[in-house]
Amino acid sequence: MIAPEEPTTAPERILTEDGWQFLEEEYLPRVCAGEHRDAHPEAKAALVIAARTYILRAMRDRPELGRSEAVPNAERFQVFAAEATVECMAAARLTRGIVLRHRGRMIVANYVAGALWSADGSPGEDPTGTEPWVTYNAGRRGAGVTPTRLSLTTPPGNRGCMSQNGAQWLALHGWGHRQILRFFYGEDVEFFRLGAAGGAGLGVIVALAALGLAATAQERRRR
Repeated sequence: MIAPEEPTTAPERILTEDGWQFLEEEYLPRVCAGEHRDAHPEAKAALVIAARTYILRAMRDRPELGRSEAVPNAERFQVFAAEATVECMAAARLTRGIVLRHRGRMIVANYVAGALWSADGSPGEDPTGTEPWVTYNAGRRGAGVTPTRLSLTTPPGNRGCMSQNGAQWLALHGWGHRQILRFFYGEDVEFFRLGAAGGAGLGVIVALAALGLAATAQERRRR
């Protein structure tokens, strides 16, 4: 089976059960509000990166999703609120275009509520019954990363599952969003910034600018 091509750009809009939404300005902030509305800003940023990765990985594997097939608004996929909050829009802007990869391929980026964490940072009561899906991959790399049983454990994209309650505790104790994501998905998770659909990515722009400067310098030497 040939693996689907890895995207280097993100779509501007996606089709959802609530109609067409701008990915960065509407859908992701609304997912943030639906999934983690009252979280610490760093926990929100971690959630938005995971949510962006989750939807774009799903769209990569199912080309009709978000295009001719509506993205569901459900706990089995991702929940998006009727409207976004200012804080969630800020989290989307802060992390714009960033997805999680491993060895150049997007991971599944599962996340669940998980258990409530105690004052000492240990998982406690689990009112949603989702703690069994959570993985703790701090310091783990490669084959040492524990996959989550929420998905098939054999595909290479299964790099674990983030706890939203755990992310909140870590953020409240000074962890940044990248540290939080590595804690649950492994130390070797890659942060890759996608370009905008229809436009060149930052790396392409920088490369073209460098070529332009080189060409200008060469022309000057000829004079």
